[in-house]
Amino acid sequence: MTPKSRDKDLRLLIINTIATRMSRPEAKQYLDSKGYEMSLKQYDRIKKSIIADRHKRINEIANTGFIDAHLEAIDTFIEIKRQMWIQYHAETHPYKKTEILTQIANLQPYINEYYSATKDVMISKTKEQIDTEVDKT
Repeated sequence: MTPKSRDKDLRLLIINTIATRMSRPEAKQYLDSKGYEMSLKQYDRIKKSIIADRHKRINEIANTGFIDAHLEAIDTFIEIKRQMWIQYHAETHPYKKTEILTQIANLQPYINEYYSATKDVMISKTKEQIDTEVDKT
């Protein structure tokens, strides 16, 4: 494990101690059990840094995490649709084929909504980039 990766893992573990409201001794014991032995003073320093960086973390989630989740949802719906078509072609009973087609049709508005939202995200990002460029000049 690289030092940077180890540092990121440690930060995630400390975020977990914050989220679960562990006391300092509980947090230290938890981190020790995960292979991150440190003093309470060191724990306090990292925890303070994480709390101070929370707005930066929110912005990172908004900038990348949202897009990643959005794309994953689109990919999931497309895979579901693909699997439904496979089931449709494998099915021999006419009624069941009709049911599968109905489910495929019911899925389409969700896919369309995500594509529409993708357009909105792209427009928003483009405006954001233009505003950033204007601010630089």
